[in-house]
Formats: sequence, structure tokens, C-alpha cells
Amino acid sequence: MSDSRQFSKAAELEAMISRLGANGNDSTDTFYTWRLAYNFAVMFSAAIWLLFNSPEIAQTLTDDQESLRRLQGFLYFRGWFLAVVLAIGCYAYFRNWYPAIVFSCALLIGTLNLVFDLFTLYPEILAHPTPLLTLSLFVRFSLLWVIGLAVKNVSRIPEVKDRINLLLPFRANA
Repeated sequence: MSDSRQFSKAAELEAMISRLGANGNDSTDTFYTWRLAYNFAVMFSAAIWLLFNSPEIAQTLTDDQESLRRLQGFLYFRGWFLAVVLAIGCYAYFRNWYPAIVFSCALLIGTLNLVFDLFTLYPEILAHPTPLLTLSLFVRFSLLWVIGLAVKNVSRIPEVKDRINLLLPFRANA
């Protein structure tokens, strides 16, 4: 199969996903940049936290010394995974490189990671929930909601020159 045929299939998929939330008279979603900036800030903070504090985080998740070392490695890997996903998402957003496909994949991966974490990382903590766990789950659900809005409103994404402009909602002609 030729490369041009694969490219057209990706472009067709991008076009189908882009039309999910589109109406004929939709204007630019002026808060798109704000929502993605929130996602970026939280994911970047989480990636740095996981990369540099995975032993301390692992100790809060389990009392079992046998699984502690495995959990530390898993959390360190999760930090790198978040950093790579964040880099790909930023590239897709700023370069207009199939943002609908990339954001849809990020939504799917984020949802699967949350479900996986509920059954593998959080079982001991869920037995005795804390306010920190509740806050953590709330932030994760809000991140998934924001990326879901990004997929839904990808047809209303700002122009490439305005994608980093946080003052876009305050512009008179936006």
C-alpha cells in the first residue's frame, strides 16, 4: 500500500472526527486555549512529580515492601509516558497535525489509564479514602472532561497564530 493512500485515510479520519461537534454557523471556541493550558499545566506538573518523586509516591500507595519497587518503576515510567503524550499533544495542537485524532487517542488513553489505576494502584487507598485521593480523582475526571471538549470542539479550534493567545476570549472580533 502506498504512503499517499495511508495519508488520505488519516485525513479522512481527521475530517470525520472534526465534524463531531460542528454546526454550520459555529465560531471559534475562544476558551479552547484556556482549557488546553489547564491540561498542559496539570499534566506537566504530574509528569515532573512522577519523575522526581516516584519512591515517595509509591510509599503512599502501598505498604507491601515487595510491590514497592515494582510500583516505583511503574510510576517513573508513567511520568515519562505523560511527558511524551504531552509533547505529542502540543505538537499536534501547534502544528495542526491531526489534532482530532491525537486528542481522541489522548482521551482513550487517559480513560484506560484511570480505569487501570483504579484496579491496580488505588485498591488499598480506596478502602480508606482520603481528601487527597478525592481531589486526585476529581482532577483526573476534569482532565478527561476537558480533553473530551477538545475533541468535540476541534472544528472550532483557533487559528494557528492564535493557539497560544490566552487573551483570545477578550478580543472584540473573536
